[in-house]
Amino acid sequence: MYTYTGPSWAASSYPIEDENATNLAKLWNIAHIDQSAHGSDAMQNLHSLKKTKGPIIWIYNEPIGVLKRATNMEKKEFLTRDDWKEIWQECNQFCLNSIARLGRPVLLFGAHSDIVDCDHANIVVGHKSWQRFLAEKAGMITRKGKINVTMDDGGSYSFRQCWGAEIVHRTMHENPDIEPNKSLTDDVWDIFFFWKQLEKQDLFNDVHPNLRGNKLFAEYTKPMVEKFLEDVK
Repeated sequence: MYTYTGPSWAASSYPIEDENATNLAKLWNIAHIDQSAHGSDAMQNLHSLKKTKGPIIWIYNEPIGVLKRATNMEKKEFLTRDDWKEIWQECNQFCLNSIARLGRPVLLFGAHSDIVDCDHANIVVGHKSWQRFLAEKAGMITRKGKINVTMDDGGSYSFRQCWGAEIVHRTMHENPDIEPNKSLTDDVWDIFFFWKQLEKQDLFNDVHPNLRGNKLFAEYTKPMVEKFLEDVK
């Protein structure tokens, strides 16, 4: 039996009010302990794992959720920083290092954020990006491997890395007197428009994968889960 953890992306398909709402672990249909939690950051998930033993399957969080813990920086300061990508990476490494220190075998899936620069002996990266997987299903991947989003007005843009932009978007709304960094603002809106196009393809609901998005990713990843659990017996 393994322990399943992660944030809202792990806890349920959306909308959660749907009577058919489910999650990846239920769809894999392999005996597990579910420690996922809506709205949780990596440190909260980490704390809940102290109650369990054995292998872990982790649906990855957005690293900015641990900004204060990782950098001692307030979110409103982050909004103004030119080096916000480096700060994001610092948070990412803080999360990955904390997961690695568990010393337990972990199968990690990119979800709310992609998996970036993960190199730990006890962490197996099953798939770097659930978001990119859905983009592939929607026909958005270019020959050079970028995600290309076509706008309603016919324009388009491309990017490579997916992340949980709504956390920063929420902070922007909570601090209307602060003018955020333009590069950060552009990245936030790129992700939001991308999610909206996924929603139009019946793969997303607002800022989370929907039931179909969960079912497709669960079917694709189940062989990885089975192999991981067999390997760590």
